[in-house]
Amino acid sequence: MSIFQTPAATAPERAYQWLRQQIAELPWDQEAFLSENSIAEAAQSSRTPVREALLRLEAEGLVRRIPHKGIYVPALTAADIEEIMEVRQVIGEWATCQVAQRRPETVNRLQQLLDEQRGCLDDAVKFIELDIAFHKTIVEAAGNATLAQVYDSQRIKQERVGIQAVLATAERYAAVLAEHEAMLQAIASGDAEQAQLAARRHIHSTRDAISARRAR
Repeated sequence: MSIFQTPAATAPERAYQWLRQQIAELPWDQEAFLSENSIAEAAQSSRTPVREALLRLEAEGLVRRIPHKGIYVPALTAADIEEIMEVRQVIGEWATCQVAQRRPETVNRLQQLLDEQRGCLDDAVKFIELDIAFHKTIVEAAGNATLAQVYDSQRIKQERVGIQAVLATAERYAAVLAEHEAMLQAIASGDAEQAQLAARRHIHSTRDAISARRAR
């Protein structure tokens, strides 16, 4: 089960979470066509909850309905990826700085997520789910619900990009862990300036990994 999925989810929610997971695992440079029947069969659901899930995904801009063809999942463009990284940088740096100034209980949660990440070096999908949870924890702890919502709206696109980024080079897993550790230590010490710098370095490193993946 995805760490974002709740055990008591309704049928439409389960279909929605299943579809989001499939989209997240699709390489960013690939597109796909889906049909309600094939989705319902694969997700072990009826068509009604699938239809509701697709409406939500369409509203979020993750899928499009193409007449006579089905449900279209577009590839991410260079502009899409740049938008994702800009959102991450602007909100991520600000949030990391804010959280470092407060030094809340968030530190314990971040340490837990980092420890879990260390145990997922053979699972890119789980590793990136934890990566996003790490950053989401920081953003939510910063206390601006509107920015947190904007940040979370990019999650699936972040997953598609992130999974491919860690697969770009064998060293990327270790780099992410080291960068998260630097952010965590700065937050724990209450050094807002160093925390913001660590967040910025992490984003720049991620950009480099994405560029390496796109060049392959």
